[in-house]
Amino acid sequence: MLFALTGFIGFEATAVFRDEARDPERTIPRATYAAVLIIGAFYAVTCLAFVVAIGPDQVAAVAQRTLDGDANMLLDTTGDTLGRVGRDVVNVLLLTSLFACVLSFHNVIARYQFVLAGKGLLPRRLATVHDRHHSPAFSSLVQTVTAGVIVAILAILGIDPLVGVFGSMAGVATVGMVLLMLTTSVAVLVYFMRHREHADGRVWKTRIAPGLACLGLLACLWLVLTNFTLVTGGSAALSTVLAAIPFAGLLVGASLWRPAQSMSDTGPS
Repeated sequence: MLFALTGFIGFEATAVFRDEARDPERTIPRATYAAVLIIGAFYAVTCLAFVVAIGPDQVAAVAQRTLDGDANMLLDTTGDTLGRVGRDVVNVLLLTSLFACVLSFHNVIARYQFVLAGKGLLPRRLATVHDRHHSPAFSSLVQTVTAGVIVAILAILGIDPLVGVFGSMAGVATVGMVLLMLTTSVAVLVYFMRHREHADGRVWKTRIAPGLACLGLLACLWLVLTNFTLVTGGSAALSTVLAAIPFAGLLVGASLWRPAQSMSDTGPS
């Protein structure tokens, strides 16, 4: 469940680029719905293809051998079906897609820093833009340095990249993402309960959809947290510390938040 949620990280990034869209009122909703549908369909078809190619009775064992370092589920299956050339092509596509993911995370984090700095929650220097490109260049540079330092520390400590770094950090990121979407859904419900005049009869968008989202996200959060030791390798102490990081960030952010203007004027952001 955790990695199923992790696969959708980034669909909310459409809102981050709102200021750079020509017609955000129409473009952002369309891009968000399209992202969810494309991501969901892509992963569903991909998982089905692996199960059919490997066999329902063997797919779990092959996946376990991949975690143990004795096999590579993606490349080995590709080699068996498409040959050596197909395996090499998919390997290149895998590497370039991982680079695209890292680049996407970098851009989103840089813009989060940029927005938070503009609201006075981070140093104002992070809110500056490039003289020529008008992009959050300084925030991007800070994110580059931060990521480099963290990766260097993990490498020096000799932590396993797949299980120790990717698994644990993906767990922290997913819990944070679920909290982010949960609080956003609650904010939508609360806002339109306080300002019914802004609902304009849109019951699905203002009540039903965010209500269903809250229930679904609470269920997912419970499943993730109660099985978090599966991600961290079974250490209860480490699981507790890592799972607490997003909640601590939420509390710190809530304590620092000072809205720049009334919500009644701008609507939920």
